[in-house]
Amino acid sequence: MIDVLNLPSPLLCGIAVEMALTPAVFPAVGFRGARPRNGARPEPPSGSRVTWYAGIVIGLALSLAIAVWAKETLIDFNTNSTALEAPICLAILVAFALVPLRNGVTQGVYEAIWAQVIASLSFECMDCVTMWLPDPARVVALGLLTPAVCVALFVVVRVRLLPQLRNGHAGTVGKRKLLFAATLCIMFLLLSNYQVIFLLLGSRDHTYMIPAFRIMVELLGLITLYLQNDIEQRQHAQMELSLVQRLWQSKQRQYEISKETIDLINRKCHDLKYQLAAFRTMQDDAEVDRRLGEVEQSVMIYDSAVQTGNRVLDVVLTEKSLYCEAEHITLTCMVDGAKLDFIDQADLYALFGNALDNAIESVTKQRDPAKRVIQVSVYPDNGFLMIRIRNYCDEPITLADGLPVTSKKAGKGYHGYGLRGIRYTAEKYGGTMNVKIAPDSFTLQVVFPLN
Repeated sequence: MIDVLNLPSPLLCGIAVEMALTPAVFPAVGFRGARPRNGARPEPPSGSRVTWYAGIVIGLALSLAIAVWAKETLIDFNTNSTALEAPICLAILVAFALVPLRNGVTQGVYEAIWAQVIASLSFECMDCVTMWLPDPARVVALGLLTPAVCVALFVVVRVRLLPQLRNGHAGTVGKRKLLFAATLCIMFLLLSNYQVIFLLLGSRDHTYMIPAFRIMVELLGLITLYLQNDIEQRQHAQMELSLVQRLWQSKQRQYEISKETIDLINRKCHDLKYQLAAFRTMQDDAEVDRRLGEVEQSVMIYDSAVQTGNRVLDVVLTEKSLYCEAEHITLTCMVDGAKLDFIDQADLYALFGNALDNAIESVTKQRDPAKRVIQVSVYPDNGFLMIRIRNYCDEPITLADGLPVTSKKAGKGYHGYGLRGIRYTAEKYGGTMNVKIAPDSFTLQVVFPLN
């Protein structure tokens, strides 16, 4: 009877942790720490909140039923089948995160690993506290402690851990992060296994040494997971600091560029006065048209300053625009920069910088002035944000894995340098990147969901 709650109790604790790590579940609890950047109330993944909560309740009931069934039919404390407890609990937690809570696969699995470690640690602590009681009273005490511990875990995880795991860049669970957590979880399952502990202790007696050893293993696992996130946050903070410095330097360069632009405008205006004065003495219409063309070309410098509504994008496009002006390349921009605020500054700077560098490198090979053109457009379309950068390219391009292949004879302008980084940035924000090749043009397209 002593082991009747060995699976249901940690499972309930784990479900409480998973619900606390889902901001839309009871958002009023610790809501400030879980509030998104835009300040909006966290909403369910889809459908109404009542329907979602009903699904969670049904999922909770099914999870407990499966746990009780597995405990009664598959697991016996006197045999090696106790090794199945932790894997069964983890499997149910993963299913609960993916189905009732509707978290993504990587996010759900990662949070299930956190829930497994925290729940196991909590149950072992309860086991130590109640160990001095006789069996019937001990089971009752564990049954009464479990709901109280679940409530406490929900509050503590929501207030303290959720902001840490869902904060900015650290809230993104990549493949490496998930692989590290999964490896740690496998080691945790092995070291906390009762049969391994019995082998190490040389005894199957249920003493304080067993929960003490398991608590030590669980604490090490919890600390390691926490340090992983803390290190990742520190690295990202260092990257942001470096970016701020780069942006400050870019802003200084932009000021110098603006100053040079004003000086150019003053000189152009000075020349225009003399050109307009010369028109009064001309009788040849063809000569007048030629002079007017020169005047129009002189005022093109006004188009060099780009304002999109996004400070980082303004810096990139202004720099590239002035460079294109000097290289006799026409850069046209139809950009709603305000729609790009959800992208981190470093990612946005790198995305457009790499894309435009590749486009400029390609069009500089065009001898026809009419083909030295780059078109940049950013606009919403049916719930998606479309980014398109198009330029002329009449060289043959071969694709591999959706990216141009390096070739010494062709396609040097699009050898894929930087495009892998653009694809990574797109996927990081739930979007996609693809290229479209026409006989005389190359189009880079990045699509982000607006929600």
